[in-house]
Amino acid sequence: MSSPDAEFLRGITSSSVSAEGVAPAADWSTWERDRRAPRSGDGFGLHTDYRDDLQQYAALGCTDWRLTIEWARVEPEPGRIDNDALDRYRDILSFGRDVGLRNWLTLQSTSLPGWYSEDEGGHLDASARGRFWSRYVDHVAGELDEFADGFVPIDDPIGWALRGYGLGSRPPGQRDPDVLRTAVTASVLATHEAVRLLSSGRQPVMTAWRADPLHAIALEDGRIAPEARQATRRWDDLLWGTWLRAHANGMLEVDGHAAIEVPEFVTGVDYVGIVHDHPVGVDVEGNLGAWPTGGRRDASGFVPEPDEFGEAIHRTHEALPDHRLVVAGHGVPTDDDAWQDHQLARCLEHVRDAREEFGLAGYFHDAGIDGYEWKKGFTAPRGLLHRDRTLRTAAHTFAAL
Repeated sequence: MSSPDAEFLRGITSSSVSAEGVAPAADWSTWERDRRAPRSGDGFGLHTDYRDDLQQYAALGCTDWRLTIEWARVEPEPGRIDNDALDRYRDILSFGRDVGLRNWLTLQSTSLPGWYSEDEGGHLDASARGRFWSRYVDHVAGELDEFADGFVPIDDPIGWALRGYGLGSRPPGQRDPDVLRTAVTASVLATHEAVRLLSSGRQPVMTAWRADPLHAIALEDGRIAPEARQATRRWDDLLWGTWLRAHANGMLEVDGHAAIEVPEFVTGVDYVGIVHDHPVGVDVEGNLGAWPTGGRRDASGFVPEPDEFGEAIHRTHEALPDHRLVVAGHGVPTDDDAWQDHQLARCLEHVRDAREEFGLAGYFHDAGIDGYEWKKGFTAPRGLLHRDRTLRTAAHTFAAL
């Protein structure tokens, strides 16, 4: 395991699709082509404006940023590496260094090459993981080693499984509880394999897990039905318990699947990262939705609650007191600048408290610039800067962290 810098990580992150637009070879491109999602274009235009963008990040006081190295750009066909794509990433990362930013390389943020996820079985196929995913991790680590200051294997791996195989909101668009548990197991194993490969290098490794507290939704009379409580416990065990146990005792335990040893989550990870947007409600039928039901909803249709953000931080620390904890991604999608700023200010109070209380090691805002947000297209802005690169009010609040 590498020895991470003790300095607080103050950073920016975004998905590749948000920043660059979808890669033609990515599975998400099929959804755009079939009009199951809005067109992403060039995202917020990272490739065109990265020099100005990175200078603005540095001016906001960022020490770090996370860039997704989009697999579908680097390897658009199995075994064919696009060296031009790698050179573009080198140019971006090199300039990041020039302006004083540490480069964290994320190897998957939702989208995957279509040939891998659709033709080869993707993460759910153990053979494909071993043959293609491991090779990609190794290749990127080798090609971009001199520009990397840290690695994040998969951003929100359990969330990737949930949306693709439980909610059907992202590729491959399935809604099957049994397949979902298989996908969760597979995504955690893919993350573990990447940690194993990356932890032998000189750079620190950070995981990034979805950490949205779950609550049973009350009936109209205010009561919580036993069915809703039970469903909430089941979801909590899958979405929280899975990764907390993996880091705590090195065991992957998913209901209906044999336990698997995952020791690298204990020995090979420098930072445990959490990704948080809002709490989630669970109804009597086990469906997920907004909570609290009467709260103000953001552009994603959920209710960001700063105290729930604080709860996510403290729950993770209490479960994993011996791990260094980072907020690896957090933001509020809204076009109301004043409300976004108010919510961020309250959340950063929790960041300061956690930093003082137990040494919270960093905070990454998602995102730096208003970009593409999956099925919401460009209607759910969550950046610190507008797409025209003018500062949103929250940028000043972030800069004061």
